Amino acid sequence: MKKTLFLFLFFSVFIVFSQKQQDSIAFYLKNAKGADKFSYLKRAVLLSEDLKIDSLIKQTSLEYAKHSYFAKDTLGLTFSTNKLLKHFQVKKDSFSLAKAYHLEALNHKIKNNLDSTFYYHHKSKNVSIALKDSIEIGRRLLSMAILQVKELDYLGCQITTIEGLKYIEPTKEYRTLISLYQTLGNALGHLKKPKEARSYYIKAQEIVKFNSVKHRRERNYLNLLSNIGITFKDERQFKKAASLFKEGLNFDSIETKHPTQYQNLLGNLSSISFRQGKIKKAIEGYKTVLKSRIKTKNLYAQSVSHGLLAEAYLKNQQYELARKHAKTGLELGKKTRNNEQVLGCLKILSELTNEQTAKKYLEEYIKLSDSLLTKERNLKNQFAKVRYETEKKDKENTSLKQENEKHELQIKTERQFKTIGWLLAGVGFLIIVFGVYIATSRRKKLLFEAKLLQVEVREKERQEIAKSLHDEVAGDLRMLHLKLAKTNLLEETEKLDVINEKVRNLSHQLSSESFNEVVFKDQIVNLISDFFDIDLRIKAEKINSVDWKNINNAIKRTLFLIIRESIQNAKKHAAAKNITLRFNETKKAVFLTISDNGKGFNVDDKKNGIGLKNIKERTEEINGIFTIESKLEKGTTIKIEIPKNGN
Repeated sequence: MKKTLFLFLFFSVFIVFSQKQQDSIAFYLKNAKGADKFSYLKRAVLLSEDLKIDSLIKQTSLEYAKHSYFAKDTLGLTFSTNKLLKHFQVKKDSFSLAKAYHLEALNHKIKNNLDSTFYYHHKSKNVSIALKDSIEIGRRLLSMAILQVKELDYLGCQITTIEGLKYIEPTKEYRTLISLYQTLGNALGHLKKPKEARSYYIKAQEIVKFNSVKHRRERNYLNLLSNIGITFKDERQFKKAASLFKEGLNFDSIETKHPTQYQNLLGNLSSISFRQGKIKKAIEGYKTVLKSRIKTKNLYAQSVSHGLLAEAYLKNQQYELARKHAKTGLELGKKTRNNEQVLGCLKILSELTNEQTAKKYLEEYIKLSDSLLTKERNLKNQFAKVRYETEKKDKENTSLKQENEKHELQIKTERQFKTIGWLLAGVGFLIIVFGVYIATSRRKKLLFEAKLLQVEVREKERQEIAKSLHDEVAGDLRMLHLKLAKTNLLEETEKLDVINEKVRNLSHQLSSESFNEVVFKDQIVNLISDFFDIDLRIKAEKINSVDWKNINNAIKRTLFLIIRESIQNAKKHAAAKNITLRFNETKKAVFLTISDNGKGFNVDDKKNGIGLKNIKERTEEINGIFTIESKLEKGTTIKIEIPKNGN
């Protein structure tokens, strides 16, 4: 009896104590304001960890992260990220992992590391896809699309926003839906498609009323007035555009309630004056906008204002003022990575300075313009692979390809026999000597072609195995996974997930690559994109020095598989940070050198692993030469030489 009473009292005290701690967390969250904001939030996070209540751990960590982001506090974001990662490791809560990646993306955004920001948004999106969390998927895709607009990748932004709409439209999550429509409209506007852009702005306008938060609803309304007006301005319908801008500017207390929207509307109205030749009126408007942006400390927007003023003063032949604003716009544009304004200001300065300085500005303009074009192309190659898996060839295309190859081989054989016949007729007195030579050469070539055909047959078998693994084995595993999940056998379900992932990876590794549909260079670029990692740099040198159109597909496939195997080995076993692929070609052979800066090993003492054995066998199978050099802590170099015709 005494023991029972003691246990009852103990649990009663424990429950009361736990309730008090939860009340304390609620108190800290409610009163997290002013100077005590972050200390209160931190106490809430630590208390929730002590209580080990999952929902509180996530709630307090995300609340701390939100305030840290608004304060541009990267250390605070890192603190919240680590708490969520720890929670994931303990509880295997994938939502916490997705949010941790999201916070890491925000951290890099504050630091202006846009590539890393995109990378972590993408990782967060992938975890949300596994969770089938459509709203979080759509939000991450929205963040990625906004980054693409900032990096001038408007085509990529279109693809990303359309993918986001597929997830968000069925959910009726209006806030994200409005932003996706607006972002897609912005991308189309930059692509000089004002009518299409306007259609998406109008879609957003139709659902703004569903936004329950008043200040957000007003802000959306003003933004859309501005955006729709811009589409009319781009179509030179200045009267319609001006009426929309003026409607927004007449909104109650817009300058104090919504300063950003006020600045955009007045700036757009002033730009109409500029387009109509009313330069002085445009300058006055631009100056008013700049004052407002200085007041709100928006450096990015200030760079835009300075660029517009520089352009207007140049048009008005006030060269000193134009030069002054162009220099300030250039400085702020570089600071905020506003590349569009940097280009504009450099162009103006190249026209307004002396010959030597103008040359310097012009060179900088050309260099930045070229680098932005290169970066845009790289982004498309780098993240197109991340967003979409390449579709497998269907059987009809495979059969057609094989028939074409057989036909080409037959034509080549017929041409060779004709050549041999003419040679024999023309040089009868050398028939015995040349006969022996031709027979030997022909035999080698036929053997080589036979080997290439064997490679094709083997790759076809690999493709069938890959298809079977992907369609049948993986499908069966998914069905079994669903059955186990219904029986709440969580541990077995997780193990089955691992097996299923291994089967999928194996099917992708076995699947063939098409060198008729996609050129060899693009296949290598896509392969490098697959292995994209902030800790691993892969560089391809002199890939354009080889005439890939005239290289047999079996040789290209062998090189592709060797490169893939080598990168996997260097990353997994050698812990390499840098890998260099170097290509070369002579009349008789194709050369490939693969170098890494990994751990290396003693070639004489250590037995070759399966990966190196596969590379050696693939090379020698088509009469190639394989050599390897490696030293401990000094990296590894693999050299491949493959003859074009077997000689």
